Parts: sequence; structure tokens; C-alpha cells
Amino acid sequence: MGWRVRTRGAGASAWRVWLVALVSAVALGLGVATLPLTLAALLVVGAVAATLALLDPIWALYLLVLSVPVQEVWLLPGGLTVTQAALLLAAASLGLHVLAFPEQPLALGALFAPLAVFVWTLGLSAVFTPFSRAEGLRETARWATVLLVYVLALRALGARRGVEGRAGASSWRVQGLLLCLLAAPAATGALGLVQFALGLGPESFGIGGGRVRAYGTIGQPNSFAGYMNQAWPLAVGLALFALVGLSRGGSRRLARLTLALASVAALLTGGALIASFSRGGWLGAMAGMLALLGAAFVLLPGDVRALVRQLVVAVAGVGVVLLALGGGGLLPDAVEQRAISLARNLRLFDVRGVAVTPENFAVVERMAHLQAGWNMFRSRPLLGVGPGNYSVAYERTPGPDAPLFSVRPWYGSRGHAHNYYLHIAAEAGVVGLTAYLLLIGAVLAQALRAVRAARGWLWSGVAAGGLGVVVAVAAHNVFENLHVLNMGLQLGTIWALLHVCEAQFPADSLRPLR
Repeated sequence: MGWRVRTRGAGASAWRVWLVALVSAVALGLGVATLPLTLAALLVVGAVAATLALLDPIWALYLLVLSVPVQEVWLLPGGLTVTQAALLLAAASLGLHVLAFPEQPLALGALFAPLAVFVWTLGLSAVFTPFSRAEGLRETARWATVLLVYVLALRALGARRGVEGRAGASSWRVQGLLLCLLAAPAATGALGLVQFALGLGPESFGIGGGRVRAYGTIGQPNSFAGYMNQAWPLAVGLALFALVGLSRGGSRRLARLTLALASVAALLTGGALIASFSRGGWLGAMAGMLALLGAAFVLLPGDVRALVRQLVVAVAGVGVVLLALGGGGLLPDAVEQRAISLARNLRLFDVRGVAVTPENFAVVERMAHLQAGWNMFRSRPLLGVGPGNYSVAYERTPGPDAPLFSVRPWYGSRGHAHNYYLHIAAEAGVVGLTAYLLLIGAVLAQALRAVRAARGWLWSGVAAGGLGVVVAVAAHNVFENLHVLNMGLQLGTIWALLHVCEAQFPADSLRPLR
């Protein structure tokens, strides 16, 4: 009898809890319904996103990657961008799960140390800068977000060497992440193609014939091209090895879906890269393609390599024909002129005393920024002028004892030195440049280890495409600064995927895919 009374009491208590929850939900729904539609939708979407992100770090990672192309499109209450809000959620999600599961050690990966050292050197330079310490700390924080997304990705994917667990090729986590890494650039790439085709853009982006250089939601064609270079090699690698998976009798449903989606993403991002008319982007893409083809030769089965070799010969032949056509004036004038001007951009000269004309304006302006960066490095060779302080140092009015960095009459800064290696030397000195070069070397080594370790068509596509991304970005950075606009979140996630790829397979079985 006593047992029944206790049970009836417990049931009544549970019933009251559900009643209170239902009434609260209805009240909340009615409250949201009275708000303006935009604010109500923002609250609902934000609540769902926050709940998912706090429940599982993978959702925070998805949100971060997807936020990059829309970060400046919508501003949230308080002036936060979508990416800044996603970063706050990501940090909270990672912190909560580390505290909730102390028995699961935080995976750091091989790139954590060089990345952390580079962030530390930026912080050191920011502390001792003679210019804006606030700008220095802001730039250091931007790189710290790359470290955050790298660690978050390793945690969300559960990378452990030799274990086909959460990060296995069949894992929805990996598949979802790959979808996000391709969908976000492909969407803004499609927008860029529309801008190019319809001539939708500022007059300064015009290339003749009523067309403009594609810029998507990124805002600048060269940075837009850099974002495309972080996506198309991965799309091409996945599409190529999905074909291998179909021919080898793997998971046909997954392979077909991957082939279809990756092919669309490759066409959109590759076409948008071409439409950006970014000369540095084109050179970076060439380097990325060479790296991708090299990885494919290592990973592809022997009989498929012969077909790829024939394809490479055919593509090379088409390239020779296109060059011949360009020499004969049969290519579009805009494409021909951009290709011809590549040589001028590689030539170094002193801009002082050069007569500026509409034809050489872009080349001279670029060289003026390169010279300004070199002047900054010579003035403060150890720690530089401070991260984020290139424009501050460039545009400041020099005092009687202060050196002049800019080359007159180029008074306004474009924000960077048009070469990230020189740019980081100017901002963080030889200490920062050394740390950055060590980081890039470690990333390249990680990508090569992933290529050597990869098994199965999906991970082979990730490894080959990831290597292509790493090389394309490194080459493109010779002409631009691609570590802007939070594009490092896409890049840091790909770095983490390369570590996860290596961690999936035992170290004693490293051999090419057969």
C-alpha cells in the first residue's frame, strides 16, 4: 500500500513538471509570436543553433564553417557578426564538453604546437608595438580563433590513431563537415558568377564588356579568389576519388552522392575563381592543381593512374593551345591582358620616380605596398610594427625622428603588403616570420602524412584535396593576404581534417591506396 502511494505521488510530481514545461513553452511561443517577424525568426534560429552547439561540438563547428561567407551580410543585436556569435558558441561548447567529459583527453594534434607558437609570437609583437596595441591584440585574437577551430574540430570528430570510431569514413560527422566545407564557398561562388555575368558590382571591378570581377559576399575579388582556393581542390579531390569508389564497388550510394555534390561545388568554385580575374588566385590554383595531381598519382590504383596520366597530357595540350590562341588574339581580351600582366606582377622595381599611367597603376601600387612593408621590416626587424598595424604604420604622419614607411604619393594603405610573407615580417619581424614559416612547413608535412596514410576513396579524396588547398593558399599568399575575414576558420578546419585522416590508420601500415 505504501509503495502505491509513493508511486502515485511520483507520477503526480512528474505530471506537474510536464504541465509546467508545456505552459512555459506555450507562453514562450506566444511571446515570440508577438515580436517582429525578423526578430522572432532570429530568436528561434539562434535558440536552435545554440542548443545544438551546446549538445554536441560538431554543430558548433558546422555553424562556424557556414558562417564565413555571411559574416558581414547580417549583423546581430549588439553589433555582433554571425561568425563572432558562432565563435562564442564554439568556445562555450568546447569548454562545457571538456568539463563534462574529463575522462576524454583533449586532442591537440601535430599542428597545435606550431600554431600556438605563432599566436604567441603575434601576442609578443602586439605587446611591444610602438603603434596600436589594440589592433595588435585584435589580430592576435583572429589567429587564436584558428587555433580554437582546429582544436574544436579534433574534439568534435574524436580523432584517435588507429581507431575507426566517430571520425570514420562512414561517420555522419565527417560527411556533414565535408558538406559544409563545400557548400559555403559554392554558394558564394554561385553569387560571384551571377555578379560576373550580369555586371553587378562597383565600377572599379569592371573588366570590360559590361562584366565585373566576381567577389561574392567576400567584398574583394582577390580575397574572394583566396576563399575559392580553399574549396575547389577539396571538391575536385572528393569527386575524383568518388569515381574510384564507384569503380571499386564501395558504398555506391555515398559515392554517387559525393560525386554529384562535389562536382557541382568544383564547377561553382572553380568557375568563380576564374571569374574573379585574380592573377594571384590563378597562380595559386595552378600550384594547388599540381599538388593535387601529385597526390592523386600516389593514391590512385595503378590502372587508374594510366588514365589520369593521359588526362594530364590532354590538359597540358589544351593549355598549350590556349596559350597559342592567346598569342594570336583569339582569347577574350580581358583574359589575355590579365594573363600577360602576370609577368609584370612578378618583377621587382623601385616605384619612386615611376610615371604612373592607367595601364601600370595596379602594378605600381602593389609594388609601393611591398616597398612599404620592406621599410617596416628594416625599421623593426625583430618584432615588427605589430600585428594588425600595417595600415597604422603606413598612414601615420612621421615625426622628425620617425622613419617614413610609405612611398609617396601612395598615401592610402590597402591594408596589407600584397605578399603575406613580407606582410608578417613587417608586422611581427623575423620572429613572427620564422614562426609562420615553421607553421606552414608543419601543415605541409601534415598534409603529406595524410596522403601517405589515407585508405578508402573518401579519405583519399580528403587527403589529396587537402594537400591541394594547402599548396594553393601558400602560393596565393605570395600575392595576397588570405588570413583575413575569418577565412582561417575554413583553413583551420581542413588542417584538422588532415590530422584526422592520418589518425584513422595505424602508423605501421602506411602505403598508397591499391
